[in-house]
This record gives sequence, C-alpha cells and structure tokens, in this order.
Amino acid sequence: MFEEPTVSTDVDTFLTTVYCLVDDVYRQHVAPVRAHLPGRPGELSDSEVLTLTLLCQWQSARSERQFVAWAAAHWRAYFPRLLSQSAFNRRARQLYGVLARLSDWIRQAVETQLGQVSVYEVVDGVPVPLMRRCRGRRHHCFGVEADFGHGGSDQELYYGVKVMAAVNAVGFVTGWVVGPASTEEHWLGEALWRWRQVPTAPEPRADQLAEVLGPSHRHGGRRAGPSGPVRGRLSAGQPFAGPSLSDLGLRGTNWRHHWRQHLGAAVLLKTDYADGPERQFAVCWFNRLRHTIEQTFSVLDAVLGLKFPRARTYWGLLTRLAAKLSAYNAAIAVNYLLGRPTYALLNPLA
Repeated sequence: MFEEPTVSTDVDTFLTTVYCLVDDVYRQHVAPVRAHLPGRPGELSDSEVLTLTLLCQWQSARSERQFVAWAAAHWRAYFPRLLSQSAFNRRARQLYGVLARLSDWIRQAVETQLGQVSVYEVVDGVPVPLMRRCRGRRHHCFGVEADFGHGGSDQELYYGVKVMAAVNAVGFVTGWVVGPASTEEHWLGEALWRWRQVPTAPEPRADQLAEVLGPSHRHGGRRAGPSGPVRGRLSAGQPFAGPSLSDLGLRGTNWRHHWRQHLGAAVLLKTDYADGPERQFAVCWFNRLRHTIEQTFSVLDAVLGLKFPRARTYWGLLTRLAAKLSAYNAAIAVNYLLGRPTYALLNPLA
C-alpha cells in the first residue's frame, strides 16, 4: 500500500499560513470582481494557484515543470487536484494582475493585524540578469524590454532588467517597478511615485518633464528618458507619507524638488546632513537604516532566485518577478505571525 510522504510540522504550518493569508486577501480584494467572469470554475481555485505560484519560487532549478512534479509527489494532501505544468503556467500568468498587487495586500493585512507602523521606507535598484553573456551582444528572447546595463556593487555589465523596490522599516516590500537594465534610476523612481499617486498615469518620458527638470548636464542639454518600457503600474503600492531613504543614485536637486512638490515623495540622501562634529555619526546611522533593503535583495537573490529567473517571455518575466516579491512578503508575514526571526525564511521544499 502506497503511503503519502510525511510533512514536518514547520512545513505544515508554513503551507497552511501562506494559503490562509493568500485566500483572505483574495476574498477581500479579488473575489467580488472575478465572481462575475464567465465560464466554469477551474479544478484548482485561484487561491490555490496563487499559493502554488508563490511556493514555486523556492524551487532551486527555477523550473515550473519540476515544481509541479514535486508537489504532486509530496503535497497531494494539500492540493488533491493539481494541474499539469502547461495549465498551471497559463493560470499563473492569467493571475498576473493579482500577483502584482498581492505583496502589498499581504503587507497591509499583517501590519494591520499586528499594529505595526513604519515611519520611513528605503528605495534602491537591483540588477536582474536574464542570461549570461557569451561572445558578442546578440539576444533573442527579449526586444526593447531588456538590454545591457551596469549594476551591482561592482557595476558589472549585464543583460537584463533593473527592478526598483521600496522596503519599509518592518522589512516588507511596499512597491516595485521594472525597466531595461540601462534605464536611469531617476526614471524608475518617477514611475514608482507617479503610479502610487495616479495608477492610470502614463509612463514617464523625457518630454513630459523637460520644463520641470530643465536641461540636462549632458552635451546638448537633452534628457534621454527611459531606454525602454517601464512596468509596475499595479505593483507600485500605496502613497507613503514618510521619507524615502536612497543612495546617491537618486541625487539631483531638480528631481527631488519635483518628487516632493508634485508626487509627495520626500527623498533623503546621506549628503543631506550638514557638516559638523556629528555628521559622521549621522551618516553611519543613515546607512544602518538602509541596510534593510540590502538584506531584502540578498534574501530575494539567495533564497527566491531573483537573478536569472529563467523567463522566456516578457509576460512570463513580469509574472515571475511579481511572484518572487509576493513570496518574499508572504514569508516575512509568516515569520512575524509565528514569532520567527524576520529574515529566517523557511524552505517548504527542503
């Protein structure tokens, strides 16, 4: 007689808590809208598909086919009617709009439940390579959505996209946008704070801000603007009243004045501290506050595979990015609810 593989208590609690978090926010924000869609209900509910999509991000090979096979062998008690890999892939991409908002819904639900309030957030960009460079600079999977750029602490050349994310003091990702690798962080920041205020606003372009920002310091005085499409209208998050701590990538007097006056975003840099005997202490304190986002990016890369997500289409890339950011917030939420260390993410596939 065949026996189902046993699941440890920690994993059992983790799976149950993640599903309950996802199902609660789905019923609150999405179910009233999708209830009117035509067609018969799927064999797997949307909440189950979303939960599996988040759990899939812990799969070390970043292969949906391997994950579906693993779940069929080990999690039949939790998901008795699993889909095939192709059907799971289609359902996950159909729910991209929900995945893009899911991380912020989870954050809001947990912070409200625990009474947590963040007085600041940290913003920064992170490179997301999509493939390794060989000889030459040819690429076939993506068009203008991805290109070559420099990123990371060593400013290494890579081919892919750049994600700008905001992380609050509690450790949750509060919003994110994505653009081609060569896009200046100013334009990603503009998209993030613009879509927080007006989600239906158009993508930022150089001609829209020419009068506000004035001429550039480059030859000819013209601003280049984004190098390709910028996405993240649904994932930008909610307006934040507190300051946004940034590195020097967002320096620029005209930019920061525009963000404060027109978008309500107060961007602070370590260079804002006046010279004096306590300036060094203040800069060290500022850098310690910014360590939150460095820890977040480290976890996203090492645990959830943010870099080299193995996407083959732009739609698939956006879906995987949304799933990884939502999986991160779900794992942080579980840690808070169960009294675990904030960044000690449990691996449900271990």
